[in-house]
Amino acid sequence: MSSLSATAGSIGKNFFSWLLDNRRASYGLAIMRISYGLMTLVTIALYLPNFSYTFGQGSRWGNALNDVSSVNNYPWPLPFPFSREDPDSVLMIKVLLLAVVTVLYILGWRMRITSPLFVYLWLGFTALNPVLMNSGHYQTLRIMLIIMLFADLSRRWSLDARRAAKALEAGKALKPPVIPKWFTNLLNNVAVILVGYQLCTIYVVSALWKLQGSTWMSGVAVYYPLQLEELTIFPWLNEILLSMTPVVFLATWMSVYVQLLFPLMLLHRWTRIAGLILITGMHVGIGVMLAIPFFSLVMIAADMIFIRDRTWGRFETLVKELWGRLLDRFRARSDDTGGEREKKPTAPQGGRTVTAEEQEVPQ
Repeated sequence: MSSLSATAGSIGKNFFSWLLDNRRASYGLAIMRISYGLMTLVTIALYLPNFSYTFGQGSRWGNALNDVSSVNNYPWPLPFPFSREDPDSVLMIKVLLLAVVTVLYILGWRMRITSPLFVYLWLGFTALNPVLMNSGHYQTLRIMLIIMLFADLSRRWSLDARRAAKALEAGKALKPPVIPKWFTNLLNNVAVILVGYQLCTIYVVSALWKLQGSTWMSGVAVYYPLQLEELTIFPWLNEILLSMTPVVFLATWMSVYVQLLFPLMLLHRWTRIAGLILITGMHVGIGVMLAIPFFSLVMIAADMIFIRDRTWGRFETLVKELWGRLLDRFRARSDDTGGEREKKPTAPQGGRTVTAEEQEVPQ
């Protein structure tokens, strides 16, 4: 009994230490910030050619569904910045403002202000036409963005991190935090846990639904969506996959059991590596073979929180070293080329070859 209580005490101590001592998954959160920001910019750009018909004055075709949407009943404390009654010119100005804030969000500039402003504007934008903006990847993106409000998104690969590093190098004293560090660590790490919980819930529930279908159990479920023209980007690639029957069976069963067992695979390092490789491969396949790239991007970016900061740090150092070597080789090759050009002999004069150095000497 005493050993059991000691084990429980040790687990509890390690858990609270993990929760309060430091901010976890800083690299994974940075990847989520950058990926979701880029996805937002691409989404805005894709809708711009048909902007009025989709969100503006020309979108009255959707009123029958928009008026009864549950979005209208959301108890938001502030009114949405976007309105369905706005003229197209006003709406376009607001969308351009959203695009500017999105760029700042990607760059990680003043995230204490930019992050809530971006989420506020994005939620308002998606409420303009819930018929279009209510698909699975948009729903998952909204949940992730709200959770990320409580996390430190600017600790890595951001202008805020760069500014803090320069202040430390210059010996400037940073302002003492108003909120205790342990509390901000707690908020960040709880956000990381919620992101992980959301991912595991999506995977397990998806697998349980698939297990109820006979085509998934028989191994042929993947065969049918690969034949739909609406979900095809590269028809020749789908045809190659469809011609390999064992691959179809394997892809079907793997998509079920990898999702079902994914939470358990996170418990050990090597199974976690295998699980992340398999689940990332599955999402890449969905994005390429079934023309659902945004959903794949949302999930792959969120999965990056399961890779430890220590691993990301080693990878970042390796990339910097390789980049430095490439730059050194390029500079050395440029110097060699420049030296050869200076020493290259010029056309013969008076029966003797005159070098560039001799030409520079006054005669």
